[in-house]
Amino acid sequence: MDAPLWMTRAPGSVDLIGGPAETPGSVTVSMAIGRSTYCAIQNREDKEIHIRILRSAKRGGTVNWKGEISKIYTKKGPPRSLAVLTEMFEQDGAPWMMEMMAIMIGLRRTHQLNTPKQGFCLVIWDRIPESAGFGRTESFAVASSLAFKASTGLDKKRVDGIRVARAVVYGYKEVLGRELPLTPVLTSAVAKQGCLLSIEHGLDPIMQWALLPEHVVVGVLDTGSDDPVAPEMRRHAIAGSRMGLEHLNKALKKSKLNLRGGWGQVTPAEFEGGLRGHVPTKESGSEWLSKYKNPLDEHLPELVDADSSYRERALSEHHVREAGRARRFIQQLQDFARTKSEDFLAEAGRSLNSSHRSLEEKCGLKSELITTVRKELTGAGRKAGLFGSRLAESGQGAGIVVIGHATAMPRLRELGESHAKSYGAGGQVLTEASQGGVLDGWWEGILDSKEKEEDSTVPADAKA
Repeated sequence: MDAPLWMTRAPGSVDLIGGPAETPGSVTVSMAIGRSTYCAIQNREDKEIHIRILRSAKRGGTVNWKGEISKIYTKKGPPRSLAVLTEMFEQDGAPWMMEMMAIMIGLRRTHQLNTPKQGFCLVIWDRIPESAGFGRTESFAVASSLAFKASTGLDKKRVDGIRVARAVVYGYKEVLGRELPLTPVLTSAVAKQGCLLSIEHGLDPIMQWALLPEHVVVGVLDTGSDDPVAPEMRRHAIAGSRMGLEHLNKALKKSKLNLRGGWGQVTPAEFEGGLRGHVPTKESGSEWLSKYKNPLDEHLPELVDADSSYRERALSEHHVREAGRARRFIQQLQDFARTKSEDFLAEAGRSLNSSHRSLEEKCGLKSELITTVRKELTGAGRKAGLFGSRLAESGQGAGIVVIGHATAMPRLRELGESHAKSYGAGGQVLTEASQGGVLDGWWEGILDSKEKEEDSTVPADAKA
């Protein structure tokens, strides 16, 4: 087919510190890893759509779908209703296609994608670690978004990473009912090579790219686990802090004081100075739901489990202090770059250690496997050039964040190899701070099958 072949990529990511909630004032620090999702898309001369996702056996194997544009779009242009699409893909044995629709509808709703005028072939594959986390979903969505934008020619040269990220978050929420965190989506889209990405969350995220200093390693040790922390525990930690915020805002409103959009907007001094008193130490979900029929956070009741008990004050305190830890972590790395004093690396390590303790003690995000591996890292300690560690992604992923001097790499790899032998999974150490997909752009090549017809030994990727 003598048509442009567009190649796109978007890296996976790891949240290093911050979270788990992303509310106004909260701060997260993340890193794009050196593993990506790749897409190849080529327009066809007919109206057929061919989509293939190359997946490992562990994740269900390779899947395919083929159909006409008219199967998923109406004659007037918009996509068919979600109910119709869901039923159709179920009948086709391709329920996974609703994820593709989430991406396309998200782009369409944010005015970044038109109805295709011609068919296309799309192939997607990734090199993200097999373990839980590492921003696999977000990487998949960003790479696919870029592929759709490349093939349609709609604003190809004006790709806004924040708009792409918002399209992804919007599409997954509307189509799949899934709340994707903004941090990994933004990181996959706009991370810079050799930098960490600091995001202060709010109506408009404030982003800062922090250059990793020379001789510093910020890496992630993959434990190979599929469920280091139960997802319900993470949801519990997020819901409990938001429940506590409703109590605080109710008291502030009564006193005619400014309301807070998130616990990151409350300083530790304010929290200890009296604001903590407005938050119950412990409260059941049913008690809270009976008090807040119409909360300021209108989506919160969907997260609250009536049968669960929430340590609201402890969960709120974690988020109050976590924003400060994330800011200090970035500042300590910058101070090390300026002074080359190892003491600043030690302080950055303490920020990670303190954050991990808070995740365990305040949020209840515990894992026996993570605890065991962290003991090995702590045992190696400063003599090995390792200064601190933390559960990555606040328990959503299987990684452990580690900070150290560059000389720590041999020891870190030894610990990874030892872990892989003991547990039969994981063990790899990811240290590359990669480039985001939007900043990387895409690559266009031509497959000229007519000229190469006589030479069947030339691989397809060499013909581009």
